[in-house]
Amino acid sequence: MTDRHEKVKHYLDQMCSQVKAREVHTELRDELGNHMEEMMLDKQQEGFTHEEAAMYAIEQMGDPAVVGKSMHRLHRHRMHWGLLVGLIGLSITSLLLIWIFTTNVADEKYQSLFNNHMIYTIMGLTFMLFFIYFDYRKLKKAAWWIYILLNVLLWINPMISTNFYGMSRFLIAPLGFVIDLTTASVWILPLAIGAIVLEKLRSNCNMQSILTYIAMVALPEVLLFQMSDWVRMFLFGIMSIILFGWLTRKWLYTALGAVVTGSIFVLLLFFADQYGRLERLSVVLNLQDDPYGGYSNISIIEIIQSAGWWGNGIDTTFDMFKTSYLDYPGVLLIDVFGWSAGILLLVGIIWFVASMVKILPRIRDDFGRMIIISITSMFALQIIYSLAMTTGKVPILSIVFPLIGYGNHLLFEYAMLGLLLGIYRRKDTNSKRNEKMRQKVDADPMISS
Repeated sequence: MTDRHEKVKHYLDQMCSQVKAREVHTELRDELGNHMEEMMLDKQQEGFTHEEAAMYAIEQMGDPAVVGKSMHRLHRHRMHWGLLVGLIGLSITSLLLIWIFTTNVADEKYQSLFNNHMIYTIMGLTFMLFFIYFDYRKLKKAAWWIYILLNVLLWINPMISTNFYGMSRFLIAPLGFVIDLTTASVWILPLAIGAIVLEKLRSNCNMQSILTYIAMVALPEVLLFQMSDWVRMFLFGIMSIILFGWLTRKWLYTALGAVVTGSIFVLLLFFADQYGRLERLSVVLNLQDDPYGGYSNISIIEIIQSAGWWGNGIDTTFDMFKTSYLDYPGVLLIDVFGWSAGILLLVGIIWFVASMVKILPRIRDDFGRMIIISITSMFALQIIYSLAMTTGKVPILSIVFPLIGYGNHLLFEYAMLGLLLGIYRRKDTNSKRNEKMRQKVDADPMISS
């Protein structure tokens, strides 16, 4: 109701002044104001004047400061301190490992890596803080622009950048700053695509909306293939399948999509691979005779076996393979501190990812839930394979260890965690209307089948 009594308006103003989350002020005014209007209407029907009815409603509501503080406790911004502490622990571990690496490698070209890593960490933390306080819902409006921009960059980057091991994944930004474009795309594009198709796939999942989703996923996949970044292409494909399953709840279609995607990838390995990737994928089947990555796998296995429970110490001797420890931070950790440190890292990582997963049921906003699904899945995929590479029993791929490995991938990882923490921070400030819509969709057998 728009024509509220002045005293009622004043009461609501006083109440809202106690609630720091301004985004819930409108909803609180509507909800409590309508309740007060109903009480006034009842009293007016009993013969009260408009003024008397307003005074009665205010009296029944109680002290506006007390009510406001109660509403603030319900709708205040919250921080997931457990995740934040876990992130700090991983950051310290990462810095420690890079410091150990730079102090043990004699080659001068590696001596600046610790300073670079410190810069990446500080920049990443800055991005994280920004996204914690950024209203993630604004990304919806920018989703199409983000999708178009990243696809354009993926398209033109091979023309303007230098190939790196057969891939043109790095974009040279102003001031010489290098951006890992394909990694950025794998993190950001699923969020943009999800934002664009979320409502269509959730409320009206028909063949047209499914084909729209497939087309939006296919374009970046083709561009990643053009850039020869097969690892990111495969990661993006897996992410797209996970996101499709969560958005549509059509698990048969999701399984079919996974089979088709996997089949296409295998065919590409057989008929379109110019860099011996198929041979490298088969490395674990015959380590002794492999011409590509067998040396790395065998070296990792030998290091893990020789580390023992307490490792070889900080002053461990670095041979030729150990100069590549930047790519294997988990192996470096076990070499220096032993199996006990490796187990501790494994437990910490499992707890960290589980904490991210546990956030999901607490979020009522579908868009926020979609972001959490995407971010958590991406972290989990990379962490699982990074841990697997630490054993030396799987093919060595260009997948970095999130939050621990060296490189500017940290910028995206910290930013994504900031976005996740920002969603959690606002979990009690979102409108309940979206929750009701989600419950309606989940309850509809035609949609959830």
